[in-house]
Amino acid sequence: QQGFGRYIFGAMGVSSRAQQDVGYYAQLELERDAGAQAINKAFRKLALKHHPDKHAGAEEAVLAFRAVAEAFEVLSEPRARALYDQYGEAGLKDGVPDGNGGVVGGKYRFSGDAQRIFETFFGSASPFGDIYGALADPNSAVPDAAGPAFYGELTSLSKPVTAGQPRPIARDVPVTLAQLYRGDSLTVAHSFKKLNADGVTSTLTQSDLRLQIQPGWASGYKVVFPKAGDEGPAVVPADVVFTLKETGARDGYRRAGHDLIYSARITLVDALCGSILSVPTLDGRTLSIGLTEVISPGYVKLVPGEGMPLPTQPTAAANAAVKKGDLRIEFELVFPSRLSPAQRQAVRAVKM
Repeated sequence: QQGFGRYIFGAMGVSSRAQQDVGYYAQLELERDAGAQAINKAFRKLALKHHPDKHAGAEEAVLAFRAVAEAFEVLSEPRARALYDQYGEAGLKDGVPDGNGGVVGGKYRFSGDAQRIFETFFGSASPFGDIYGALADPNSAVPDAAGPAFYGELTSLSKPVTAGQPRPIARDVPVTLAQLYRGDSLTVAHSFKKLNADGVTSTLTQSDLRLQIQPGWASGYKVVFPKAGDEGPAVVPADVVFTLKETGARDGYRRAGHDLIYSARITLVDALCGSILSVPTLDGRTLSIGLTEVISPGYVKLVPGEGMPLPTQPTAAANAAVKKGDLRIEFELVFPSRLSPAQRQAVRAVKM
């Protein structure tokens, strides 16, 4: 596996062709005797500079970001760094003979998950959160991180004083049409990283979020839980956004805006001679619909006020009547498989 340490960086990022290996120290713009503090500071600067979210996902930024992450992963781990210092990248990844028939090194493989390394270091998935958070904190653990010169080098902006917020965390919640019709209360399991008392580390915490579905909501409706995402140092937790996705059994129904469409199967005799059609509703009632007209192919019967509830308006009175759309009944005609001669004669006698 070829490491991303084999790319040369210029002012605009990574070059488009492989060059002579410049090494992990060069990737982080460090001397070989750099200490842990200098390694952290270099990674902070270059990871923010090359993060793909700040370059619209450009390929050069992605490669540069991964190269910086790999260099930091090696140099920040004492044993991996010692092997690299002694045997180089080839020894670190492929190993070198130890003189006794064995191999020294040769076990390191970059995971390729540069974003995970970024999130572990910064406590946030967003490069903007750190710029507007930790870098603006004069008590930051990274020396000079709050310095105007250092901040200006990264952003060319005046140093802000507010923490940033990562992009919302989006999740789909499956619901049935019946739940959207009558409303429901759902408990959704949720896990997030809770910041510990030291203000730096975090603990994965389980918490339930209560989702109150109002009658008449549609598939695609979004419910926002503000700041329910991961907590991090000097970072505003992300919002959690649940999107309702209609799924499951529909009991013969489908939705068209505020109207409901029900598919009914009736015999040809009932279509011609009339009958009483029983329609089960989504809230457990049964409607008895009289069919007195002749039901022809493509005919739709309208039942006013039996469609989807219109979502309650904030200004509506508590005792206001619930307004609904209409119910539209479509018919599938079931023809007999055979007719006796007498039945045929009777049908022919019908005047069209």
